[in-house]
Amino acid sequence: MTTRQRHSFGKGPATAKEAHVVMNSVTFEGRLRITDPAILTERLLAGIGPSKAYGCGLLTLAPLPERE
Repeated sequence: MTTRQRHSFGKGPATAKEAHVVMNSVTFEGRLRITDPAILTERLLAGIGPSKAYGCGLLTLAPLPERE
């Protein structure tokens, strides 16, 4: 894990009984071994977790550098 943040904000118009959203986001950095390419493709397209509507659950993948 490289970073972790707690987010808290109001949802909807500013009224006396406004709904409040609290969520945590985490950034991981590391290596991934793919065992099922179809599931990986599905997750890349759909995102992961319940906070997808707020931009969380996104994945960025890059190939590892070639070993010499």
